[in-house]
Amino acid sequence: MLKVSKSKKARGASRKGRKAACVPNPGLPDKETVVSERAFVSPKGNRYRIIRTTEKDPYDPPDDEKKGR
Repeated sequence: MLKVSKSKKARGASRKGRKAACVPNPGLPDKETVVSERAFVSPKGNRYRIIRTTEKDPYDPPDDEKKGR
């Protein structure tokens, strides 16, 4: 029989009880700035989300409005 430590039980219980709207996700952009989202699975089987936003960093070059996409 597999034993589960109390710390693992406590972690799982806390995740189920919290709401997404109440807890901000540090490092993720605001939902208003998200343009698209895609799922990606690496060759090793790791799953990732690719999020495209309208946010810019201060060091990013300005958009060239003459240039079409």
